[in-house]
Amino acid sequence: MVAAVAAERLSLAELLETLTPLQLGTPSLCAGWTVQHVAAHLTTLFNVTMPHMTIRIARHRFNFDKAVNEVTNELARRPIEQTLAELRANASNSKHPPSAPFAPLTDVIVHGEDIRRPLGVHRDVPFASTAAAMSFVTGGRARGFLPGSRIRGLRFQATDGDGVWGAGQLIHGPALSLLLAVMGRRVALSDLGGAVGLLDARLTNKVPRIQ
Repeated sequence: MVAAVAAERLSLAELLETLTPLQLGTPSLCAGWTVQHVAAHLTTLFNVTMPHMTIRIARHRFNFDKAVNEVTNELARRPIEQTLAELRANASNSKHPPSAPFAPLTDVIVHGEDIRRPLGVHRDVPFASTAAAMSFVTGGRARGFLPGSRIRGLRFQATDGDGVWGAGQLIHGPALSLLLAVMGRRVALSDLGGAVGLLDARLTNKVPRIQ
């Protein structure tokens, strides 16, 4: 898994290095965040300790979203070169949130697409990596990533590999699009078939930036 995370971080750093200031300022799929914000957000794990984040959350009356937004805005003010250097230097960093070893992989895959899709850039994320992220977010262990009510009674089947997650009404499509849709990215719904309307009805209009 460390190798899978490293591959995604390095691929993203390679892309970011080629972007113009205008592209870095492009709105991402995360509401209120540019491409540069999302890139900076992916370095939070290396820059902010759990005790420090806990203090930030308490300062915002235990509003996790506001604390994350504050930290991300601070990190995004730095030169993009510093963000790239940290992504590369920490490509194989195995640090993860408590009891969530698959969180960094999920984070970098989803946020990678938050950056690529608005820029019209395509990446073939390895199926095994996306499948591992899907297992994480649908397996009841992804606290803070998505509400369980969003996927309750739904079964997700990949059309580009051997992967089935959940139970209930079927939604099918490419594994990466399934992951993005589950994580609230409505842009991916058009790639899917089956009970898409039910999932769409459960999604809010605002994409969660912390995922």
